[in-house]
Amino acid sequence: MESTAPRQLTAWLVQPLVDAGLDPGEIQAFVTRLGFEAVVAGDRGADKRILDVVGNQPCEVRAAWLEVIDRMTSRRLPGC
Repeated sequence: MESTAPRQLTAWLVQPLVDAGLDPGEIQAFVTRLGFEAVVAGDRGADKRILDVVGNQPCEVRAAWLEVIDRMTSRRLPGC
């Protein structure tokens, strides 16, 4: 799957997951599942489903996932 986002932005966005020790395939699987859950959940239970994506992962991965979600939803882009 090819990203349409600039490589620098993509790297910044997923860096917490890289730092938590995940490889690119694992990150891609989580992000793909995030997209699926967002579509399926609609407005009902989206928050819980987003967290459930990594619910069975170690604490470091869950914390990194929350950082990624925060970066996607509330932070300014680097350089903006």
